[in-house]
Amino acid sequence: MTMTKDKPLTGAAGAYYVGFRLSALGYAVGLTTYGTKAIDLFVAKPDTLKSVTIQTKTMFNALRTWKDGTCIWYWQVGINVLHRLVSTSYFYAFVDLKGDLSQIPDVFIVPSRKLRNLLSPFPVGVDLDSPKVTSVWCNIQKDDAPKYKNRWDVIEDALA
Repeated sequence: MTMTKDKPLTGAAGAYYVGFRLSALGYAVGLTTYGTKAIDLFVAKPDTLKSVTIQTKTMFNALRTWKDGTCIWYWQVGINVLHRLVSTSYFYAFVDLKGDLSQIPDVFIVPSRKLRNLLSPFPVGVDLDSPKVTSVWCNIQKDDAPKYKNRWDVIEDALA
């Protein structure tokens, strides 16, 4: 079975996967309609009514290994991410589908307040706040991966 590389369908697969995982943990999950800016999922704990919002970003295969052995996961996040609000109840879920339907996707859970430290501008070397920035990427280094990779507990703690 071949996995699609269609961008909207890849994005939907990531959002539905994150929704599935959180539903399986006992949370009420609502997906926003296609095209909603900044929020893909509303997640609530039914017995306390605490809630969080999540923006998902999904790549068909996010992991890149360079010739020197450096491993980096990356996702294009767009320039607008630089102007989004930061909140203790707003998270990013970066999904790596690993390019293989037989593999369980990895999800990197990043609190919005920590995202800026993971961002890289394009063109490379330009300051993130420069008007010359044409694109923004989230890059997670192999050494930083344990802080975010499959850390569903970060969302669970926010809903506790």
